[in-house]
Amino acid sequence: KRNYKTNFGLIIFPVVLCLILFLIQKLVDQELDKSKYKCGCKCVDTSTDGSCRMACGIQYSTLDQASSCPIPNPPKWPALMQIPLSENRAVRSDSDLSLDLPDSSCKQTQSCPVTVLFTGGNKTLAN
Repeated sequence: KRNYKTNFGLIIFPVVLCLILFLIQKLVDQELDKSKYKCGCKCVDTSTDGSCRMACGIQYSTLDQASSCPIPNPPKWPALMQIPLSENRAVRSDSDLSLDLPDSSCKQTQSCPVTVLFTGGNKTLAN
């Protein structure tokens, strides 16, 4: 005996899911297509005959539009690394007898070294 309701549900579920995703995408595209989310542009005179050229940039934008303007030469940020506080660093415990980690007494003196996980095959680089 065939279970028509289950088969129908199995067929219609991906269709409904795709339809919902399509509608969400259309709504997001429609919202982001508003002038509030576009870089401001202005017609700039280029010659005496009255013709103009569209120039877009932050200088022609409102405060809402400014975040949508491209930055021609963004500054390069240095690599950042979050180092945990001394009391949160990895130490050897009773259940883990690994000699790679320092003893837990370093937490009282706040002298625990930072443990950095390194993956790769170059062991000389890791040391």
